[in-house]
Amino acid sequence: MTDDKPLDWGNDAEMSAVDTVMWRGDADRRLRSTISVVEVLDCEPDWDRLVAAHDWGTRMAPRFRQRVVESPLRTGTPSWQVDPDFDLHYHLRRVRVAGDGSMSELFSLCEQIAMTPLDPARPPWEGYLIDGLSDGKTAYFMKAHHALTDGMGAMLVVAQLHSTTREPKPGKPQPPAPKPAELSGLDVLSRQVSEELSRLPKLAGLAVDGVRALTDPKKTLSRVLRYGRSVPRVAGMISPEGSPLLAGRSVSWRFSAFEADFGAIRATSAATGASVNDVYLAGLIGGFRKYHDANGVFVESIPVAIPISVRQEGDSASGNRIAVGRLAGPIGIDDPFERVLTIREQVRAARGEPAVDIFNTIGPVLAWLPGQVLTQFSGTTSMNDLQASNVPGIPWDTYFAGAKVERMYPFGPLPGCAVMATMITHNGVACLGLNIDAAAVTDIDLFAECLVEGFDEVFDLAASSSDHPVGSRMVRVI
Repeated sequence: MTDDKPLDWGNDAEMSAVDTVMWRGDADRRLRSTISVVEVLDCEPDWDRLVAAHDWGTRMAPRFRQRVVESPLRTGTPSWQVDPDFDLHYHLRRVRVAGDGSMSELFSLCEQIAMTPLDPARPPWEGYLIDGLSDGKTAYFMKAHHALTDGMGAMLVVAQLHSTTREPKPGKPQPPAPKPAELSGLDVLSRQVSEELSRLPKLAGLAVDGVRALTDPKKTLSRVLRYGRSVPRVAGMISPEGSPLLAGRSVSWRFSAFEADFGAIRATSAATGASVNDVYLAGLIGGFRKYHDANGVFVESIPVAIPISVRQEGDSASGNRIAVGRLAGPIGIDDPFERVLTIREQVRAARGEPAVDIFNTIGPVLAWLPGQVLTQFSGTTSMNDLQASNVPGIPWDTYFAGAKVERMYPFGPLPGCAVMATMITHNGVACLGLNIDAAAVTDIDLFAECLVEGFDEVFDLAASSSDHPVGSRMVRVI
């Protein structure tokens, strides 16, 4: 069949510079870039169908059969190669949740799995079917290295690999398994040298453009100064100091999940004139404010980082095409409406920074740094109290090997931050997953209560709106 082709996803033969920075960051275990998702299923899927679905999925998206091949010097961008020893039996596992089968027990198990490093000699992902949940439900947990994709790329492939029906779909494309290719470290080094040589004409062109720019020195100087002033802001060099309450850092992760009717977020967005993402950030920062109040600690603001998508038409659907926006999270503002508007203006300013894409620009240089040097650089720019992502989800019923996916809870890594918050909107429900550094937030239950209160006071801004879901509140999933 001519339609039996893999997805147009993850086709690049080499890792991008930004993905390389994430991959090499694993040299410091505090900076491991493991992303994960918990899918709650309404019943136990058929194991044989689940295995077959993974076999099919890795043929449809061959990136999941590829491993990373480094150069002998472990510098420059690595290559992707179909693993000649790919073994689905290794990547797909079945476990049972302990205790009473509660969601708390599930998240405890998943955070332990997420903290375990991925094998760099294999394709960097693992999948777990988790039995033993209460009410006859099961869960599917997948963890992968962030170098595989960003949140938008992940949801794109999930939407295409999950089914819209509980029953099997006949006539699906059936591409053959990708053929392994022999690729050595010397092959990678040869490719890197060739790429660097090919850059020379482009660099020469940039030099010529620079000379031409001197014909209008005033305009050129203004542009350079604007960019130069922007770089420290984007790099986090002039961010507010971290809160003393959240100063601890460790390698211990704790997962906590929340959910709300997405209609409440949309209604608040309409009532305040802010975006959905602004409302989401205001709820988070309101929770941080209440946690500080409960502990008798006052600070005006905390350092916050948000991803800004810089994807353009023609970019690969996999990999990471994100920039970093820096905010001064206004936890000192008591009025939730003023807090929403302050965040709205800060986000607008962050998106408009001339140097917003600086890390993608200097990525090719950073990729040549040894891993230990690179982690030192990353460690100086990643000490945020909060990093927050908002990823569009799947707005329709989704099935996996015959089981309906009721919820998707995402969990990002902790690259030096106290809390990583990620939200996916799944079929009308805003699912929020928090990865929390156990040394930074020492009272997880209190923090969870404060987060719920922080979102609720933001939702109350839309209470007078007829579109506001009556009684809609953020709830903790336990």
